[in-house]
Amino acid sequence: MSKVLAVVVILLGLTALSQAHRSAPEDLLKGRIIISDKPLPTHWSSVSSYVSQMKGLNRGTLWYDKKTGKLTVQYAAFFAQPVDDVQVMLNLYDITRGAHTQKVSTENFMERGDRVLFNSVVFDKQDIEGNKKYLMTIESRHRVIASGTFILRMEGPHYSGKVTFSDDEATQK
Repeated sequence: MSKVLAVVVILLGLTALSQAHRSAPEDLLKGRIIISDKPLPTHWSSVSSYVSQMKGLNRGTLWYDKKTGKLTVQYAAFFAQPVDDVQVMLNLYDITRGAHTQKVSTENFMERGDRVLFNSVVFDKQDIEGNKKYLMTIESRHRVIASGTFILRMEGPHYSGKVTFSDDEATQK
């Protein structure tokens, strides 16, 4: 009886291993948004190397460009199930102090039944504050189907450390 049980366990293990090799990136990254300031690859030769590469490109911290004050955010959203709609919403929430304050809401269009969405969005430091933590979500019919977080940084003001006093201030004791 134990030999039969051992054979069943081995067969179940081989079936699971076989299915893991046939899985797609969206199966391994489901519910996640990969957020980067670099272009994201859309093709792969090996699922495991692609997933590893995508995880490596995911950034927890992004910086505004010092000259332009803008940042182009590349993102790839992976869904657990095919999306039964042609439109989803990208929402950005400021979660710095625990509250969810919505900052951006924009439409994204895709093919019905897709499980992956690649796109980009440009942030301007005039509209989206730096040095804060954000939650990016993709929602379908008001239900979150993928999410990711990042900290958006910007360079602060530079001070020389040099202090100048007027003649009156310099002579006072």
